Amino acid sequence: MPEDLTTAQVRVDADLCEGHALCIQLAPEVFDLSDDEVAGAAEAEGPWDRDTWDSIKSAVDACPRQAISLINTSTKGQ
Repeated sequence: MPEDLTTAQVRVDADLCEGHALCIQLAPEVFDLSDDEVAGAAEAEGPWDRDTWDSIKSAVDACPRQAISLINTSTKGQ
């Protein structure tokens, strides 16, 4: 997982999400639930404070379908 809070992007795979909403319980400031009961990242890209980042990582770990991924969008070193 990227540790640079300013370069990570949160993605939810709608095909995998079953709407358990654990991510919303853990990080409501980042995730939301659509009318189709599929989770999404309302705020898909940081920067986030440490508490929010920890909540996002907990949501990734808690997702029973592993539908949440973090993408490092950093261009450092390129």
